[in-house]
Amino acid sequence: MKNGRYIAATALALLAFAALAGQALAAGYSARALRPSYDSSALELSGSGAYRTAAVHSELRVTVCLSKRFGTQTFTVRCSTATGSGRRVKGQVSVPGCVRGTWRTTATGEALNRRGEWVHQASSTSRPFHC
Repeated sequence: MKNGRYIAATALALLAFAALAGQALAAGYSARALRPSYDSSALELSGSGAYRTAAVHSELRVTVCLSKRFGTQTFTVRCSTATGSGRRVKGQVSVPGCVRGTWRTTATGEALNRRGEWVHQASSTSRPFHC
């Protein structure tokens, strides 16, 4: 009997999780920022990010930024915006060298609706990278 209750409880938990995951997918948009990386052959620090939607849009845009932490504050050093259409757009930004400290990539994306309004804004911040 105890095993039956555990199986039933596990099944209900999985159904609840699937329902929540379905709601997240129904929202249909997300941004992702990848951890910055240093290319020693090109001598540059670069960050990349993407924005995706479940539905096709005539225009998408993602702004990818590299930010550096100074003490307790974070400052945006450089940003780049990429546009595209469909369901996904990728962007990349880079800075020369790798100034010692902690760096992060941020990605913010939006989709253009039929009325010409930017909707479904989503943002993401990467894990830190130390130079």
